[in-house]
Amino acid sequence: MLVSLSLRKVGSAPMAVFFEFVRKSFQQRFVYRMNSYVAIISTWLGLFIMISVWQALFRGKEAVNGVTFEDILNLVVINTVVGSLLRSRMGQKIGERVADGTISIDLIRPYSFKSYYVADSLGDNLFGFLFSTIPATALAVVIWGFRLPDDPARIGLFLLSLLGGLLLMFQINYMFGLIAIWLKTSWIVNAVTDAAFDLFAGIFVPLWFYPQWLYAIAQCLPFHLVTFRPISIFLGKTTIAGAWLIIGAQAVWMLVLLVIERWMWRRAQVKFDVFGG
Repeated sequence: MLVSLSLRKVGSAPMAVFFEFVRKSFQQRFVYRMNSYVAIISTWLGLFIMISVWQALFRGKEAVNGVTFEDILNLVVINTVVGSLLRSRMGQKIGERVADGTISIDLIRPYSFKSYYVADSLGDNLFGFLFSTIPATALAVVIWGFRLPDDPARIGLFLLSLLGGLLLMFQINYMFGLIAIWLKTSWIVNAVTDAAFDLFAGIFVPLWFYPQWLYAIAQCLPFHLVTFRPISIFLGKTTIAGAWLIIGAQAVWMLVLLVIERWMWRRAQVKFDVFGG
């Protein structure tokens, strides 16, 4: 059945409603607690494999391109922690609801379409962060250690830039999710989103080791500002002045993406065709 819908929505949901969505999403994951034990083991194995690979690559070398094994160890641990908050299936959920027509229910509810999906993703990620990632990374820190910066200002700038990176991540994931409205599918959106973050965010391989042409491409995209640049602040690979430039770049990219998102939403408001029930 073909249904034409206008996508006009009310403004942002009140914060109380937003956090209620987060809580509901968190509770849904809590029902399947056995999955958490499996997630702890898989997260730990991922950490063990990554650190073992880097140990082999750095064997007999004090540094590579000015990067020490201790730097890499810190990067892997932080990326694992932050990466648990980066995962998002907004595109998949929006695509599935577009395909079966149930998204029409979301569009007539008296709260922000965006707030609902961002809160749902945040609650899901917080559960994984608390009950699988933290235990696994705590064990890794006990075994391999972890070095904090000597300068408290650097820690503060890292946390500020990390917040900016997470906001960027949710914005990017939401925009990729909106694409599912036009594609009426989700798997392509998820594949592209995951590939973009894996390649351009420096999650698995730090951008320091990228060939110059790929590094230049990554610099032109916002993904490197999500985790790689904040971690470079933490590791002292960026000056204090450079840290403020990173935070400024995050703010600029956020404004640009918000403008693009509004354009996408206005385009969707013209006419939205939902196939299915």
